[in-house]
Amino acid sequence: MKRRGLAFGAGLLLAVSAWAETATTSAPPVSEGTPLTLETVLSSSRERYPQVLAAQEKIRAQSGKLLSSEGAFDRYAEQTSKSRLSGYYDGRYTSTKLVQPLSSFSTDVYGSYRVSGGDFPIYEDEAFTLDAGEFKVGAVFSLLRDRDIDSRRAKLRDNQLALGQSELDALLTRVRVQHDAMTAYADWIAAGEALAVYRDLLDLAERRNDGLDTRVQEGDLAQVYLNENRQYILRRRGFVVEAERKLVAAANKLSLYLRHADGTPRLPLEAELPRRWPNPPVLLDPTTVDAAIRAALGTRPEVGVLAADIERERLNLALGQNLLKPRVDLNLEAARDFGSGQKSRTGTDTIVRLDVTIPIETRTARGQISTAQANLSRLDYDRRLLEERIDVEIRTLANDLSAAFRFVELATQEVEQADVLSRAERDRFAEGASDFFLVNLREESAANARVREIEAHLRYLGALADFYASTVQREPLGLGAS
Repeated sequence: MKRRGLAFGAGLLLAVSAWAETATTSAPPVSEGTPLTLETVLSSSRERYPQVLAAQEKIRAQSGKLLSSEGAFDRYAEQTSKSRLSGYYDGRYTSTKLVQPLSSFSTDVYGSYRVSGGDFPIYEDEAFTLDAGEFKVGAVFSLLRDRDIDSRRAKLRDNQLALGQSELDALLTRVRVQHDAMTAYADWIAAGEALAVYRDLLDLAERRNDGLDTRVQEGDLAQVYLNENRQYILRRRGFVVEAERKLVAAANKLSLYLRHADGTPRLPLEAELPRRWPNPPVLLDPTTVDAAIRAALGTRPEVGVLAADIERERLNLALGQNLLKPRVDLNLEAARDFGSGQKSRTGTDTIVRLDVTIPIETRTARGQISTAQANLSRLDYDRRLLEERIDVEIRTLANDLSAAFRFVELATQEVEQADVLSRAERDRFAEGASDFFLVNLREESAANARVREIEAHLRYLGALADFYASTVQREPLGLGAS
């Protein structure tokens, strides 16, 4: 059989308009007793479902961690004071220093002011300043180790990636919640439709009972027919009771997603059931499944989370390679004293200092590099498998969606034929040309066909929700435009 083409994009969006109105960014007010739309359910679950709110709090918590790591580059002030309280020398001084860390080359820029008074021993000669004090500016640059990456910048970048992951996790949570809300809504409608079918079936038997009772009293029909019809009534009342139970169960499930303004679950009323079962759209714009797969690989949250994990491991690898390098720190400094005092303190001092530290043993660095390389290799395998699973998943769901659509068409045709047979059998029975058993058999067969049609609709809408979630189609899921 030639495979029916699937429509993505605009074609699939027709399904939302046929199912319910497209979800918007704000929840409309709930009015009990009017038909409950999918838009209302999706808006409620998007804005009030506890798991969604918890995911938002995780983002807020990670934002706090990011802010904390940015604090590594906050400017800070240092002050030192020293006074001799006894002894031959009475020297004293106060020093204040302001430091601004910069991310480039792991640089610290600083400026300081220092003033001293009294006498100092010769071994503390550096403490002397002219009477107006000394002003100093300088900067420290890392030329090898920590030049391209250091623990402060790595932590900042790691927290940026972690924040992105928490946002992707929140999107994944919202997609799953909206998917579950859509299926819960479809289950509720299906339960309501099935209940209506069984109530109609019961109504046929109850209305027939009055006519049979009259014919039995007039002697036109044997008592056994009336007794048999009463048995059918009891049987069909059992069907109604079971259908009512399923409707209540579906309403309870839906109440998790349909919530009051204060966030508490709201039980949908039977009177809020839509007046008719939403018809599936005809998918007119066929496109390739490959296009949907390519789009999904760019939008699936799991892909983004894994990509961030890979980048975080690359950070760990860079940190390990950084530890292998010698530390070469260049300190440029200019200082000038002002005021009166020793002549040797006048003029501007320009100082260049180079500090070199060479690692002898590098086990820490080599161990960190080995771990990061192994993790990168493992994550690459995970990425390949994830992409393959997404490919298979979407192809399977596309096939399910196409098959479910065809099942709806077949089920609708079956209902039409069953209704024709049921009406014809009732007409024949009224004319005395049919058996009472056959009438009831045709009626229940027609009811069963209607239930199968409902199940086909439910299967189609479930496949549609699965497809929307798998391809992360935000608007049909009530999450707004991407």
